[in-house]
This record gives sequence, structure tokens and C-alpha cells, in this order.
Amino acid sequence: MAISVETIAVNRYAPRGSEAVNLYSNGLEGGDHLTIGQLVIAVAMRSAAAYEAQSIAKMNAMAAGTAVLERAAEYMDEIVNGTDDWPAIRQFLIDELGVDGDALPADVDTYKKRMEAINAAKVKVDALTQNQQTDMIDMQSLVNRRDTAYSASSNMVRALGKSMYTDANNF
Repeated sequence: MAISVETIAVNRYAPRGSEAVNLYSNGLEGGDHLTIGQLVIAVAMRSAAAYEAQSIAKMNAMAAGTAVLERAAEYMDEIVNGTDDWPAIRQFLIDELGVDGDALPADVDTYKKRMEAINAAKVKVDALTQNQQTDMIDMQSLVNRRDTAYSASSNMVRALGKSMYTDANNF
């Protein structure tokens, strides 16, 4: 059995650069046609697999964001307690966290300068934390959609099995 596929645009949950969502036709090789049940199962399983892949990509992106947040927290502790590695920490804050270099002091030798650095980093950490929360909500939505697709497929298989059993008994 082969299902022909036409590619369309991705949905809002798809990670950038991912494959597009597919549409199905009901034609098979040799001119046969899919039953409605087979088509529903095929679409539900393909959708569930796509949602699963998107969920995994979202989880990987969230893991990377969490690693940046953990590192930022460690560096912020070092800044508060005084650090000898300010140039490397400053570069991390600029490159990885996206803090404007002009907002960071050249050195952190005084309490006031350390607090300037912390406040500049805190704004970006708060924004990244907010993005992480939004990503978590999106991921939960993807998981719910995947579960719904699997349930639809399972329910259709159950209904087809019950129908075939009834037909066999009537025969």
C-alpha cells in the first residue's frame, strides 16, 4: 500500500527548517482506493509522528536554553561574590545571553559595577525564562495533539476490528 503525498507549509509548532506537514490522497498503486478507515489511520499516524518529532525538537531547544540559564546563574553568583574571570564571563553574557556590551562595565572591581553587571544579565535571564515557559506550553500542546492523533488511530482500528468481527458473524 502506498499513499501519495503533497507537501504544504509547516504549522506554527514546527521547528525552523523542519519538514512540511503532508496531505494525503486516497489513490493506491493499481487503481485501488483506501477505505475511509485506512485513510484516517494513515493521517492520524503521520500526524502523531510529526507531532512527536516536533516535540523532540522543542525539548532539545528547551534543554539548550536551560543549559544557558544554568550557566548564567553560575556566572551571576561568581559576579556577586567577586570574580577573577570577568573577561570570559562578560564575553558569555554578550555572546550567549545577548546582553548589550555597552550595558556591562569593563571590570567588576566595585559593588556598584557588580550590580550593574547583574542587572544587565537579569533582564536577559528573565526574557529567556519567559521564552522557556512559552516553549513549555507549546510543547504540552504538541504532546496533547500527538496523544489525540494516537487515540484517533487506535479508536479507528478498534472500530474497524469490531465491524469486521460483526460482518464475519453475520456471514
